[in-house]
Amino acid sequence: MRVKLRGERDLEKILAKRFGKSQMQRVVDQALIKGGEKVADIIRQNMQSFADTGKSARATAVSKPVTVNGLREVKIHWQDSTERWRIIHLNEYGHFDKAGKWVNTAGKGVIENAMRQGRNVYFATVKDELRKL
Repeated sequence: MRVKLRGERDLEKILAKRFGKSQMQRVVDQALIKGGEKVADIIRQNMQSFADTGKSARATAVSKPVTVNGLREVKIHWQDSTERWRIIHLNEYGHFDKAGKWVNTAGKGVIENAMRQGRNVYFATVKDELRKL
């Protein structure tokens, strides 16, 4: 049965009716994770432009879905035992060295550009996953 959807609310109603609320959330969560993984892959690929050891790219991870302000979302973060996110932040934005001179790193803006690239991929992946229902 094909139904014309006018928006997200229509989709939510149809999925809730078809699967129930808890099953619907599991399906949506799986779609969010898949979309997040696609964006994380783009970030990993773009990080190769400045990779020295590859640890930052390998530490790129997608969180479990959480509800924030009433919306389900996943977050891309860096998960390892060394607080790698600090190094990634310095690479992404640049920094002052010990002498007070501004340093533009080889990785400056790479993650932001990857996020911009991944935006459409993310939404297309989530939609494709939900269409499979």
